[in-house]
Amino acid sequence: MSKPTVTVCIVTYNQRELIEQCLRSVLLQEADADLNVMVGDDASDDGTSDIVAAYALEYPSRVRHLRHMVRMGSFENMRELIARADGEYIAHVDGDDFWFPGKLARQLAFLQAHPDCAAVYTNAVTISTDGSQIGLFNDVRDARFELATLLHRGNFLNNSSAMFRAAGKAAWADAAAPQIDYRAHLWHARHGWIGHIGEPLTAYRVNAQGSMVGGMNDHVRELYWEAIQSVPREMVSDVDYARGIADFLRRVFFRAVRTRQPQLFRAWRKRAIDTSPWGALRMDALTLASIVRITAKEVAGSFRRGADGQRLRILYRR
Repeated sequence: MSKPTVTVCIVTYNQRELIEQCLRSVLLQEADADLNVMVGDDASDDGTSDIVAAYALEYPSRVRHLRHMVRMGSFENMRELIARADGEYIAHVDGDDFWFPGKLARQLAFLQAHPDCAAVYTNAVTISTDGSQIGLFNDVRDARFELATLLHRGNFLNNSSAMFRAAGKAAWADAAAPQIDYRAHLWHARHGWIGHIGEPLTAYRVNAQGSMVGGMNDHVRELYWEAIQSVPREMVSDVDYARGIADFLRRVFFRAVRTRQPQLFRAWRKRAIDTSPWGALRMDALTLASIVRITAKEVAGSFRRGADGQRLRILYRR
């Protein structure tokens, strides 16, 4: 039998100091598959293109350098790259992140063993810009998630760890407008269940980023909201849909508190209640419950220590 083909899509822009570590971590993966690497280079002008070109020259049968002459932006770069990918399986990693040995093999075996699984992710070690370990991306162990759970618990999946079947290309290729990774995760969950490997097999560079909603600008917050709205209402119950909205409001609440912008929460509360199948009182209760749940997790997590005795920080709690 022929080996399956895995195409790894790497998106990059001006990551001269980091792209080589990413490329090497992918090329050193050992898996029973034919591995192709496609790099979407979004008109880098800092020397990133030279590094990628050198790897494409060294590995002509494995590395393809797609350099855009004019900046496309991260969404268009990602969408075009995935649309061009071929093979039975597609994986993705951002050019400032990297993988640990064994990552692809674990995910390939997982998808082959579970034909009804649409996509599988792994946990990630969070690192600073200088490579120092900070903590973990999420607090999720080995698990499987259906659409309803992924909706009402929000986004906690690491996009640089994603691996999915070829059919999942449509999650990005068919997008008519810019989207964030959460919408793609929800698309996969609409076409199967989502697998998660609790072992951190990916390194995610935080770059001083905060919560998915807590640290985002208004535009990205709108895209997160659109991701929630992208789920066909007939596929989830009113309870799960309302809980998804409440989780979103919880994230906006934390952002409003940190930035001392109470008007931010008030505006989104009205908009969310107008959209929710439930009324204001029930939505307020759901949102408060979500706030209390995550606050309690944060407090309990403050006592957890890593192998070095330092507090183990979790970027996203489920």
